Amino acid sequence: MTTHHRKPRSIGGKSEPRNIVRIPGNKHAAWHLLFANFTPEDIARLINEMYLDPDYEFIAIRKEELCESFRLLSGSSSRSR
Repeated sequence: MTTHHRKPRSIGGKSEPRNIVRIPGNKHAAWHLLFANFTPEDIARLINEMYLDPDYEFIAIRKEELCESFRLLSGSSSRSR
């Protein structure tokens, strides 16, 4: 098992519990081979361009933005009823 920073230190990730997971060494190496220290947006773009079924779209969105989007959708759908 190895230590993996979910948000890489090279782009501002901290060595705090919420940012660190223990994963098998081979999976850690594979992640860095595929995605280096890319941002979530860059990872999503690469997955969409090279790996994912073209009928789907993989997106990366900050949790706060996702919550706000759902809130706006809920508000607009309840107003239209």
